[in-house]
Amino acid sequence: FEGAEIKLDRKVGIFVTMNPGYAGRTELPESVKALFRPVTCIKPDLELICLISLFSDGFLTAKVLAKKMTVLYKLAEEQLSKQCHYDWGLRSLNSVLRMAGVMKRKSEELPEAVVLMRVLRDMNFPKFVFEDVPLFLGLIR
Repeated sequence: FEGAEIKLDRKVGIFVTMNPGYAGRTELPESVKALFRPVTCIKPDLELICLISLFSDGFLTAKVLAKKMTVLYKLAEEQLSKQCHYDWGLRSLNSVLRMAGVMKRKSEELPEAVVLMRVLRDMNFPKFVFEDVPLFLGLIR
């Protein structure tokens, strides 16, 4: 570098995460972009993530529940009003899955579907605007 030899430590990596076109973010200059190898990430398979998480928490009907959960989130995203505080992505899904595992261990006598639907209701209900409450309750039924 500028006439000096720099030893590389192969155990060290530098990564830059970018969301192109994301509101409020500036792009990296081309001179900096040229120093990094671009990697494209794909949208995560939410149903598979739900399935694995539910199975790991002991849900025997995880396959059916994972499908129901991801369909509910998809329908909620499409049918409920658009609010900046609504989150139907992986972060919200993971929070619900963690809480479902906790509730499953606490109340083993309840059916698994009831446990999951209660957690979905309890974790999403407080953030809804008034008009969306009956819509979400209809979806969850």
